[in-house]
Amino acid sequence: MNGRILGPEGRDLARKALDEMERHGIAPTPQNYALWVCFVSDSIPELCEAIQKHIDEALAFDEPFLDGLYERFFHLKHIQDAVMASSGDMNAELIAVRESLQAAEAQTAAYGQTLAGATGELGKAADPVALKRMVETLADATAKMQQRGRDLERRLHETSREVTQLRSNLERVREEAMTDALTGVANRKRFDEALRKAKRGAEIQNEDFCLVLCDIDHFKRFNDTWGHQTGDQIIRFVASCLTRHAAEHHVVARYGGEEFGIVMPRTRLAEAADIAEKARQTVQSKRLLRKSTNEDLGNITISLGVSQHRDSEAVESLIQRSDTNLYKSKQDGRNRVTVDAGTGAVRSAA
Repeated sequence: MNGRILGPEGRDLARKALDEMERHGIAPTPQNYALWVCFVSDSIPELCEAIQKHIDEALAFDEPFLDGLYERFFHLKHIQDAVMASSGDMNAELIAVRESLQAAEAQTAAYGQTLAGATGELGKAADPVALKRMVETLADATAKMQQRGRDLERRLHETSREVTQLRSNLERVREEAMTDALTGVANRKRFDEALRKAKRGAEIQNEDFCLVLCDIDHFKRFNDTWGHQTGDQIIRFVASCLTRHAAEHHVVARYGGEEFGIVMPRTRLAEAADIAEKARQTVQSKRLLRKSTNEDLGNITISLGVSQHRDSEAVESLIQRSDTNLYKSKQDGRNRVTVDAGTGAVRSAA
């Protein structure tokens, strides 16, 4: 979009953004301005979709909603910094390649002139000394052309290597921004992205996909009794159990403080329920020791809710159904899995 924000078109976008902000009663802060310029220019489809949905539902654009949008789409500063740094490196490499190409072009032109001059002189030169000098001139020009070709090939190879490295660096930074620092599983942003992708796959490829939501039972009691470090130990343990049983194409995410979600594309309800049950059994079967003192923490248990996506269903509705099933598991005594009503709920308890 950078080119579009310059000149008359850029001024038009700015006016449209400010008009929209005024129409919806939005303060003209730099953060909000960034959101609405993207909206009126249609430069970030998912952002535009979120704003348009809010407009269609006649909802207020309050500060928490706008802050959430900015956090979701703009506030990954380390990614921005990495992109800017990489752009600078790329620019330097491309300038160097351009200079090499320009030098090669000039050298080629000079070589052409040398050949043309030699051709003209060849018919006139009968003197062996003159012929020798002409051959030496051609040989020297040819050697320079060959060296220039080798230099250009080396530069292109180095640039290709730099581009590959930059791409790898950006991918690593993006992965870090999508990963929960405590557990190493996906974070909420990656969870939301995985759900959207699974929904698109279900609609385009007619695939099944399921969602599992999980909550650690009585976590607050453990946290208050043993402290936050022990609480973190429990969270990491549950994350590892969920990851162990999830398929490679599933996305295990930390959904909230002690809550987890597993997005399961290409997965039927029975398979999703089976994975949830195996994870529940694994968590229950282990007795944890407090790392700092080796005190026995006893058994940890989890409650889970499982739902399968329905045709044309919004992601929010799927989350709500899974959350309802999770709440049902807790109501029924915790340490169990509950699936969609009418499908034969799995009930497991110690």
